[in-house]
Amino acid sequence: MANRRGTLLPFWLAGACAVAVGAACSEDQNLVSGGGGAGGGSVSQGGSTATLTGGGGSVQCIGDLESISLEPADSTVTLDGGPIAPIEFVATGTFKDGSTEVIPGNALEWTATRVDDTDPGTIEDGTYAPNPSAGGLVEITASDGCVEASTTIKLFLDVEIGDPTNPDDWNAAPVTTGDVPLIVYPSDETRFPRNLYRTIFQWRSQGYSEFRLVYEGPNSTVTVYTDGAHGLCADANPAAGCWEVNEVAWSYIAGSNAGATASWVVDALDHTTDPPTIRRSQPIDIGFSLQDVEGAIFYWSTTSAGIRRGRISQQHPEDYIVGKPEATTYGTNEVRCVACHVVSRDGMYLAAPVEASEGKSLWITEVTPDAPPNPLVTDIPETEGHGFATISPDDERVVAAFRGRMTLHDRASGNKIGDIDLGALDGTQPDWSPAGDELVFATKEGDAPGGASLAKIPWDGSNFGSPEILLAPPGDRTNIFPMFSPEGDWIAFSQGKGGHGDNQAQLFVVDADANEEPVELVNANRVTSNTMTTGQYQNSQPTWAPPGDLHWVAFNTKREYGVIQEAGRQQIWVAAVDPSKLGTGEDPSYPAFRVPFQGLAEDNHRAYWTLDVGDGGGGEGGAGGGGEGGSGPGCSEILNLGDMCDPLEDCCESGTHCDTLDSGVTYECLADIPT
Repeated sequence: MANRRGTLLPFWLAGACAVAVGAACSEDQNLVSGGGGAGGGSVSQGGSTATLTGGGGSVQCIGDLESISLEPADSTVTLDGGPIAPIEFVATGTFKDGSTEVIPGNALEWTATRVDDTDPGTIEDGTYAPNPSAGGLVEITASDGCVEASTTIKLFLDVEIGDPTNPDDWNAAPVTTGDVPLIVYPSDETRFPRNLYRTIFQWRSQGYSEFRLVYEGPNSTVTVYTDGAHGLCADANPAAGCWEVNEVAWSYIAGSNAGATASWVVDALDHTTDPPTIRRSQPIDIGFSLQDVEGAIFYWSTTSAGIRRGRISQQHPEDYIVGKPEATTYGTNEVRCVACHVVSRDGMYLAAPVEASEGKSLWITEVTPDAPPNPLVTDIPETEGHGFATISPDDERVVAAFRGRMTLHDRASGNKIGDIDLGALDGTQPDWSPAGDELVFATKEGDAPGGASLAKIPWDGSNFGSPEILLAPPGDRTNIFPMFSPEGDWIAFSQGKGGHGDNQAQLFVVDADANEEPVELVNANRVTSNTMTTGQYQNSQPTWAPPGDLHWVAFNTKREYGVIQEAGRQQIWVAAVDPSKLGTGEDPSYPAFRVPFQGLAEDNHRAYWTLDVGDGGGGEGGAGGGGEGGSGPGCSEILNLGDMCDPLEDCCESGTHCDTLDSGVTYECLADIPT
């Protein structure tokens, strides 16, 4: 290393002094304060996570510094999930006179960044402590404020979870013949949010009781030894194995491979041979979002006769405004049922028809971090009964649709501004475009009308224009529940024959001007339990998540949940949509996954996914995976098909469940749809 001669002060102090008197730095070099400070902090850089530290809070440009090099350069480190010794980075500066010197770590600002939202670890004064729970590519950058250098470190995670009974039994090569395990959930090619709370991996066990699950991605290999025992799978017939991934293990698999895919295979130990044979399932691929999927899902729970709010990154939803088991009350006004709700795109306001002890009306409420919402308007004439609404993207106006009529209201007061002239059309299920320049709606009256077209009506900021049919249904079909994508360029909707209990309802997407033929979301509709089916599950009421690297559509469906629950219970599922395939004529969807915060005994409809004003607390409403509150009521009497019932207090005979066909007005024991 060449030393600089004639330097009276350490170069990093000399440079700082020179900057202070305006002599040493060139014209484009200015005194820069270190953004991170000694304590460090976390900032977002285009969706990535960056940790900034160093410099004691006052990094300054170094005089005559032309470049910095970092060592080790472009290195690879293997993690095992446990503590790892910090990695020391050395920064060497090259100066205008050609000399080089090591720059002390505390004279530079250091950052550790990833392109995904996985925690990259921390770095301080050049000492990097990786996140031990996630592989992936981390960029290390050092800067004096004027000159910077970067290098990468590839973290590869190789970790084992659980202990095999006899490790030597697993040394042989697996075979794919004989009775091999069959993967049931999730389905091949499912895409998950990298910040999903829990997933229960499920497979048909073929009578085996020792399993090895192997998840292999570009940045990790995770091997799990398990007996497959899980309370929710114990009664499966045929027998099944399950493994519920916890948050640390999910970081191993999803956090390591955010934005990529990983394969999953199940090995079973067959003790009918000597030595035991390792029977290997067919593998599947699962993928993960690059970024966290944001927002809150407000959904109508017929079980609670109201609206619950949940977040996919947490275990429990909360009873947000409900009629059961403990009614939401405002003074003497007691809520009895809330349904058919909408939420503004910024997550600030909620509108829904509410039946309360003081009457029925469309309510407009302020969404609050904690339940319940703050009611702003509780009495709008001519909006009692079933209906729908939509809120303008500037939060100034509300359009209400009741009994085929649509009216415009002031959001703050609820006052009617005027009737919307639909000509000879009726209107229901309106949705205001994100640009605020038009509405899309279904051209009939009611909750699930037959023969409806999709129509649009322009809005110039003051007045609505004339409606035009956007998309007529084919044959005896109906197009209902339209919703614009977050950027307004696509519309998701449900197409079926109409009516409650429409097994033929399927999800479609069409460009916002219907210039191309609509495309069925085949994978979302039909791939269930890792098998392509007919999709006869009442797939309906799609809603888009806030934008991210993938699009996400939540919807209600009565499909089976792997080996855990047979078809017939209406719940919220989510499918990823590949934005690069929209407009190509291809199916842009992936197979769907069940939203895990729901209780198994809930009947849920009309998810509405928006930005989240809450603190992410979550309550105990749904008990997430069949725990307390999710396993159904205790039964002193079993009710028969067609009997009136209470969804929280009564039990229906096998093959039926307590649900409503009239938006919560009445409940009865209804037949499960066939598997």
